[in-house]
Amino acid sequence: MNNPSCAEAAALIAGLLAGFVDIRSVWSLDHAPEGTGARQTGSKLLIFADAATLRRLHNAPRWPRVELFVVTDGDSVECAWHGEQVRGSLARWAWQQTSANEAFYDEARWTEDGTTVVRVRRRAQLVWRTSAEQK
Repeated sequence: MNNPSCAEAAALIAGLLAGFVDIRSVWSLDHAPEGTGARQTGSKLLIFADAATLRRLHNAPRWPRVELFVVTDGDSVECAWHGEQVRGSLARWAWQQTSANEAFYDEARWTEDGTTVVRVRRRAQLVWRTSAEQK
């Protein structure tokens, strides 16, 4: 995963999968392409699940230092935590799965001086996939 210790990451994923059984896959986000940029603090996860899982996550306690995004229909992306109104789509992120375990996407970020928004290409890594989703 992107920053927590291996034990913390394993516990996080195990808890997610134990509590929400309709998750089809879990991706770790916000990895800089090789040799570029610094890692972010905390974790960013993208899960593919159903709308019922998203509704249950809206009512679940927020996990500290974790940004959790849910894809429910193959394209629409929504923040799992009800208090955050982050919505988008994989198409707008320019999500491109390049292998069974890796994908790339675009992220909008402010420049260091805060005057301009730039698009940054980021890498996602597959953390877990249900056996029904494996190719």
